[in-house]
Amino acid sequence: MPGSLYDDGLEEEELAEREEEILTTGEAAALCGVSRSTLRRAVAQGHLRAWHTPGKHLRFTRAACLEFAQSLGRVDLIGQSYREVPVSGQPAQAGAVGV
Repeated sequence: MPGSLYDDGLEEEELAEREEEILTTGEAAALCGVSRSTLRRAVAQGHLRAWHTPGKHLRFTRAACLEFAQSLGRVDLIGQSYREVPVSGQPAQAGAVGV
């Protein structure tokens, strides 16, 4: 029995095979060290491949996110929240606000 098609033509079986690699927008943003809006913009501009679920939520593969992070030169930030990244190269202090 053929699977139903998602918005971009991928079948459910194809997605099920890659299930361990699929990330939500929040998970992908955390992995790449960027904001969710940055990911959405990258998809819209064609810099990052993603697809929409039937409910219109974006999904990303882990491999695509790692490739995107590398293209930004942000490999050292993979897995860090973009909010935790120190601006001056010094480690961020807990609770510090615009010193």
